Amino acid sequence: MGVWHYAGRCIRYREHKTRKHSQKPDRYWCLKFRLDGRDMTEAVGWWSEGVSKAKCAEIMAVLRRNQRTGQGPRTWRELKATQEASTGEAKEAPEKGGLTLAEFWEKEDRHRLRLTARPSAVYRGQSCLRTWLAPLADRPLAGITTADLESMVIRPMVEAGKSSPYIESIIGFFSALWSAARRLDLVSGQNPKSKARYPKTDNKRDRFLSRAEALRLLTSLKRRSLVTHDVALLSLFCGLRRAEILALTWADIDLENGVIFIKDPKNKYNRHAFITEEVREMLARRQSGQAKTEKVLVGVKGGHSSVIISHEFIACVKELGFNEGITDRRQKLVFHSLRHTFASWLVQKGQPLYTVSKLLGHRNIRWTERYAHLDPETQKAATQDLEGILSGFGK
Repeated sequence: MGVWHYAGRCIRYREHKTRKHSQKPDRYWCLKFRLDGRDMTEAVGWWSEGVSKAKCAEIMAVLRRNQRTGQGPRTWRELKATQEASTGEAKEAPEKGGLTLAEFWEKEDRHRLRLTARPSAVYRGQSCLRTWLAPLADRPLAGITTADLESMVIRPMVEAGKSSPYIESIIGFFSALWSAARRLDLVSGQNPKSKARYPKTDNKRDRFLSRAEALRLLTSLKRRSLVTHDVALLSLFCGLRRAEILALTWADIDLENGVIFIKDPKNKYNRHAFITEEVREMLARRQSGQAKTEKVLVGVKGGHSSVIISHEFIACVKELGFNEGITDRRQKLVFHSLRHTFASWLVQKGQPLYTVSKLLGHRNIRWTERYAHLDPETQKAATQDLEGILSGFGK
């Protein structure tokens, strides 16, 4: 066999000189890492036997987490023995419930998400199974209990200092997988997530900009990155999410009537946004013979990803010192704060929460009620309507 090739962090392979797999040289995969001050090299297996770079990455994610927390198998040999023991237990389970978490994801749910959700949902699912859900990946779905979920997934995340929303997102993905399996009659009974306990905190971000701060921010963004400035303008004056803005095409823009059509948003409910004069000027500047199918927001080189937008925005906020001295992450200014600002300004102007809820695309007005405290004058006026209501009563 040939020389070793680097394929990623802690992952190596070498190719067989004659044996083929998928019309390419078969590859023998190994892991190489340091443990307790020693170099460790562990063979995983051949490509033709089902081993791949992705599988090696999943293994290393589990091992690194266990090495960091000091719990669970820390080498591939130990992890493999644990998995084989779990497989032996699984053979005793009924055939109907013998499908493992990872197998169900590969055979059923991943393909369903590709048809019904954004590509990012598939990526997040793969990431969840590769990291925190890895200890459950090879267990039969029907055999996973609430205790398993708490001891093998939730507790390690809590000990690693993960935030409550992050933990909830991982558990939520598992719950969605399990519920999908129940709809297909592959499992029965109560979802293990329903009784699982984990830290829950109010993580809502309520930070919004003053008018002076908004002007400073837009001025700085315009100087730094015109595309990021225009994306921020749409969020600030139309209440759009970043993903909604980046998905806009000219077919969604009706400049004559001042309307933007938001299709296939996060909550699946299509809605309309309305164009202010500031936004109209920006769109008119950008509209110069583009086809209806072209994206509204494109960079100089034909694309401007969400990651680049975030980088430019964060750099600008740091330059202006808006988050200086703030330690509570809920009070820090992030891109989504522009959407909060849109809603907050409307409420301060006296717009009803129901109207604001519709403009934001909230499915439930409860999500909009966080802005109610910004309209004290309306609430005060409502209370003052009771003044004198008992005057003369009963005389």
